[in-house]
Amino acid sequence: MSSKTWADRVELKPGSSPWERGFNHSFGGNTSLTLSDPDVAAVAGLNDSYPGQRAIVVDYDNVVVYAGIIWEAEYDRDSLKLDLTHEDIWSLWDARLISEIRDENIVNWEKTYSGLEYDTIVKRIIQLAVSGPGRSVPMVYEDDYSGGRSRTYNGYNMDTALSAMEEIMDLSDGPDIDFRPEWDGAGGIRFTLRTGDLSLNTIEVNFSAPETPARGLWIKTSARDVATQMFAVGEGSGKKTAKSPGMLVRESQSSNIADYPALERVEQFKNIKRGPELYDQAASALVATNGAVRQAGFELKLDSPILGNLWELRPGTIVRWYIRDDPYFTTGWREWRVLKYSGDIDSDFVKIEFQPKGG
Repeated sequence: MSSKTWADRVELKPGSSPWERGFNHSFGGNTSLTLSDPDVAAVAGLNDSYPGQRAIVVDYDNVVVYAGIIWEAEYDRDSLKLDLTHEDIWSLWDARLISEIRDENIVNWEKTYSGLEYDTIVKRIIQLAVSGPGRSVPMVYEDDYSGGRSRTYNGYNMDTALSAMEEIMDLSDGPDIDFRPEWDGAGGIRFTLRTGDLSLNTIEVNFSAPETPARGLWIKTSARDVATQMFAVGEGSGKKTAKSPGMLVRESQSSNIADYPALERVEQFKNIKRGPELYDQAASALVATNGAVRQAGFELKLDSPILGNLWELRPGTIVRWYIRDDPYFTTGWREWRVLKYSGDIDSDFVKIEFQPKGG
């Protein structure tokens, strides 16, 4: 499929095509093609898989589960194997400046959004990212939401859509963001922007049931990114003195300082010029890192009644799960949320990764 028009569909039969999809940042996959296979050779010419120009779409029973732009291709002449590496739409936002001026006058561009919720500011960011020649992406948007949020963007900062969204997502009250790929009814792909609380439905799993369809439960706990004190560095608009280089800095200290050794982190926020806003960023960054992260996963068959219709599986889906008499897990029910899910076209299982709501 064309990565410029998200149309011009060509059906492939790869040997394997593992993929991942989640929210708030980019996920990807790999597709392996054997060009000596007549079915592949008939539709997989050079122009049908050229990096940057084409995209891979994976669907099950006409439900799109993944769509990603091909960024790399590696061909082995002896085996006639072509391996394609691709990433989802988030990788495109990292290559789209949000300025409406894209020449040397970009430094003079400025745009202010006010009286809105963060969700709608994110919508405006994407609308900037897809406006202009060669920049169109078929999108479905939510309604606008009024509120007390505001943002000003300056061309001289060269903000990408990704960096602008990350600054908002990283706030403690910032929204989660998902771009749901789906068929548009005319053979092409479109993306639905979802923001805020992405929880829409629930999957219930009893891992202690004698005939549970779920398998391979695992859990990982990491304190690698824990911080007990966060320093946020702004645009550099602090007052310059003989003893100070003029950097704008704010810090926030965790109440968990008694539970961990001192763990100090620094985050950069190049767009923040005001002290109160910079403190909000420091406090939000600390909230996201003031404790160890727990993440779990398991597998379900694609036709499992627990899973239901694949259309209902999306990042943010709630997993209500139960376990008992385990040496590591405490007995009881929990409600966690899906961070990402993944699969392969040659597998009957989908892998689901989830963590406690709130991180």
